[in-house]
Amino acid sequence: QEKGCGAIKSLAVLDANAASLAQQHGADAAVLRAMDAHQQSADVQAQACWAMCNLAAGNDENSAALMRQGAGAKVVRAMDAHRQSALVQELGCGAIHALAFLAANTAPLAQQHGADAAVLDAMDAHQQSADVQAQACWAMCNL
Repeated sequence: QEKGCGAIKSLAVLDANAASLAQQHGADAAVLRAMDAHQQSADVQAQACWAMCNLAAGNDENSAALMRQGAGAKVVRAMDAHRQSALVQELGCGAIHALAFLAANTAPLAQQHGADAAVLDAMDAHQQSADVQAQACWAMCNL
């Protein structure tokens, strides 16, 4: 599952691939299923957050579809479960940033899923990580 999410992450870097992967091949649902099936694996959660970030970035349709499928709750759950993993925190913040870029996602992310608190917790827990701090700042800009 980790490698599968990693492959989706890599393929979804290109906008055209991200649309096709999610809308025609169900990559968004596959990533979310991996998050559900492997909640205790920080590596799967990190790769899934990164894949979600790439699927959602710049693609409103993918972003909205991910949110309808529970992506916001799953990212926050991953960040809560793996507070000590700087990588999960960094990539979770990146996923929140990408999902919150679509204005319709902002309120649900913050009000229903607690993404704003998760981002602030990541900043507090990983004060020495420039990568976590940078992604958290980007996420807060969109929230």
